[in-house]
Amino acid sequence: MKQAIQKAMIEIANPKKGKELSAYMKNVLPFRGLQQPEITKVFNSFKDEIKELEDDQKYEIADFLMRQEYGEDKKIALMIAEKIKFNFQRIKLTEKWFVDGHIKEWATADTYCGRVLKKFVIDKENAKLMLDWAKQENLWMRRSSCVGFVTLARKKVCDMNLLFEICQENIVHQERFNQLGTGWLLREMSLADLKGVIEFIEKNIKYFSSEGLRYAYEKMKQNDQNYLKNLLKKTNSKGNNQQDDDDDDEEEEKEKGQKQKKQKLKKNDSEEEEEESEEEFKIKKPKRQSRQYKRKL
Repeated sequence: MKQAIQKAMIEIANPKKGKELSAYMKNVLPFRGLQQPEITKVFNSFKDEIKELEDDQKYEIADFLMRQEYGEDKKIALMIAEKIKFNFQRIKLTEKWFVDGHIKEWATADTYCGRVLKKFVIDKENAKLMLDWAKQENLWMRRSSCVGFVTLARKKVCDMNLLFEICQENIVHQERFNQLGTGWLLREMSLADLKGVIEFIEKNIKYFSSEGLRYAYEKMKQNDQNYLKNLLKKTNSKGNNQQDDDDDDEEEEKEKGQKQKKQKLKKNDSEEEEEESEEEFKIKKPKRQSRQYKRKL
């Protein structure tokens, strides 16, 4: 079935469209050139066969397609994965999709969150795994630890304390997609706990990019948005001023050090002059006379 699915996509591939899609995704991965309705049509042609498979068999096909280079293969992989019941052990298997570089851009990562992860993390015990993901070096695992909750946060079915912990781990990272993933989750959380989200932003304002903050306050009232925008502006301004002050202090210390060094050298020169021999003095004496002569002129 794996090869049959690929063959069905190859038959309707559009290389020109594929190049356009790849360019849109910054050439992170290639595309066959299928639109979403065409991808869905291919999946539906195998839907009945897939339905008859055991979860392990479904996962084998999904895993094979996820490891292919084309974006469409990955999409169908996740459409198949959506039909699997993911327990803790099986979701841990999908970590290799991230670690091995098969999920390496926002489109596949967010589709994974929407089709697979959100159904797993609705269980509060399972959700705790996302705090571990939030601490990983892999950018897309960190982003997914937030995005997996975006459709659940507003419904108040999540442990909000856990979500704040996950956001705390993520917000300190400055990568754009990390910032946007965190802001996206905070936006949905604000619909359930506005006060808590504003307090979180206040506490961590120094870590927010302007874009990440816009995501976070998007669904707040205008006065709250203005307050947070001004807070970020003041924080950035203060940071710049502090940097200027630090630079001034550093320059002042440098000048002070140079002055002390000159004074020390002058003192040493004076002491050396007292110890100079008569012969050395005679060499310098004409120069002193010359200076006196100039003053008389």
